[in-house]
Amino acid sequence: MSNPQLTLSEASEDDAARIADIHMAAFGTNLMLLAQFPTPASRDELRVTLREKAVDEIRDPQWTVLVVCDDTGKIISFAKWKRPVPESELDRYIEKPWKWPTETRFDILEEWTSKVEEAGNMLLGTTPCYSLSYIGTDPSYERQGAASILVNWGLEHAKLENVPVALESTKNAWPWYEKLGFRGEHLISMTLEGLGADGAAVLYEEMCFLFRPDR
Repeated sequence: MSNPQLTLSEASEDDAARIADIHMAAFGTNLMLLAQFPTPASRDELRVTLREKAVDEIRDPQWTVLVVCDDTGKIISFAKWKRPVPESELDRYIEKPWKWPTETRFDILEEWTSKVEEAGNMLLGTTPCYSLSYIGTDPSYERQGAASILVNWGLEHAKLENVPVALESTKNAWPWYEKLGFRGEHLISMTLEGLGADGAAVLYEEMCFLFRPDR
């Protein structure tokens, strides 16, 4: 059950810096992030990149960037939803590109992006859907219901429009998405060198989840 003191709203451009801060607080120890942005300088630049990208998405009518605030008005969680793009408009819609940090490991970024895109094309192709690109909560405010509010926004819209919802999730959240009615459809994995104990390689995994209103 969500916390009645939490409020959901669409983000404004003034919220972009806080969204970037929450993103880094929530995902700063994620192994894929550390592999793609391996130096402190690159992660400092990434925070700027995330702020600028949030502004771009807030301005883009194809996206809905949501924030949840506590009873003091402080943003504690965010989600970035890409709305369904009709197949007839796919060729005309152009998303503003990311501006990546100078020390980005583009070999890792591009290989992982290719795996994600390949999975998406296999599962849904050009079928219009709601896509949850990122969701993050300030670690100090976890388990208060903010994430459920943000995900349920997408589920409610998908049910009204009878379109699926797609997302990729790290392993710790798989049971939670399953409880919300999502089904794990495809596992994406990639070996990351040097990020395990004593510099060992680690296998990084994310699950592609789908929610289908007609099931």
